[in-house]
Amino acid sequence: MATQPETPLSDAQRAPRMTTAHPSGRGRFVVRAEPYLLLLPALLILFFFFLWPALYNFILSLQSISLFELAKGGKWVGVRNYVEMVQDPLTRLTLTNTIFWLTLMTVGLRLVLGLGFAQLLNNAALTRWRLMWLARALVLIPWVTPPVVAVAAWKWMLHPRFGAVNQILLQLGLIDEGIPFLVKTSTVWWAIVAIVVWRELPFVIISLLAGLQSIPQDLYDAARVDGASELRVYRHVTLPLLRPVLVVITLLTTIWTYNNFVYVWLTTQGGPGNFTHVLATQMYTEAFTNYRLGYGAAVGVLMSVTMLLFSIVYFVTVFKRSVGQS
Repeated sequence: MATQPETPLSDAQRAPRMTTAHPSGRGRFVVRAEPYLLLLPALLILFFFFLWPALYNFILSLQSISLFELAKGGKWVGVRNYVEMVQDPLTRLTLTNTIFWLTLMTVGLRLVLGLGFAQLLNNAALTRWRLMWLARALVLIPWVTPPVVAVAAWKWMLHPRFGAVNQILLQLGLIDEGIPFLVKTSTVWWAIVAIVVWRELPFVIISLLAGLQSIPQDLYDAARVDGASELRVYRHVTLPLLRPVLVVITLLTTIWTYNNFVYVWLTTQGGPGNFTHVLATQMYTEAFTNYRLGYGAAVGVLMSVTMLLFSIVYFVTVFKRSVGQS
């Protein structure tokens, strides 16, 4: 009986099968720890540049310590700085100024004006007339101006005798004599609000303009074909699609403005008297002018806590609306 010849084995069949060995205990530990080791440099940077300064500031707030006593340390007083801060009428004034005038007023005006100017810049007429580059350049001028230069220019414009604002009002016959805008309590906050809005408005305009230009034109055409008026189109098409941009802009501008020190300090240094002091200027004055570093650190902790509470409430509200709409 004839036998069939054996077929030769290929190199792959001759090679011994490789078995996957399970990693040992040490190997499993390295595999599990590898993601954390890769994240370790970033975590160390966050700790040393963000978490540790916050913890150190909180430790300082529990001490009675001067700026010249940092080397030898201060006296531990517990929550005495916080009790004094809560009982101080100046704290209530600075908290009100920070929340209402510096934050709510300027952020609200920037959002309203930003929506209007972004809508104007999104007009097809500017593109048709090739004026978009000029409009964007004019909008960006305040944003590229350093805050120190912006405040100096505005202080000169608001000068009671030589300022351009008072000269225009005098020429129009609206006033009989120059108004000291940065000295009178009835006008000083409006002047600060005008400076902040003028300097920070371009960021809001450019961000909202990018959001408007990302909305498909087909949605507008479909809404108009269905008979929707321009107001309904803006309300039911533009604003809902701009909502993610508005959420981010509102949060960023609120945080930046609430913690801002430059505008009030360079404009009035908290004056007249203590009328325009905000939390940032109060913290600076207590820590570096009155040399009460512990008390100034307590004011800084108050700023951080109030901003944290705002962020939590803001995110919870936004996420609840997003879940309800989905």
